[in-house]
Amino acid sequence: MLNASGPRAEQSKPHLHFHVVPRWTDDGFTTWTNGRSSKKIPENPVRLLEEAVGALSAK
Repeated sequence: MLNASGPRAEQSKPHLHFHVVPRWTDDGFTTWTNGRSSKKIPENPVRLLEEAVGALSAK
């Protein structure tokens, strides 16, 4: 998860903003991705994220 907020985020209106970016150990990226990974998520990533957030909010 990357926070893209604040003066250097080039936002037209200030707001809290996050990017959820799947990562793999060997994806070759350091922080922000400059391209596309060759890795694919085998399931629906939106459903997986909803389940993960739901599990966190249930605690």
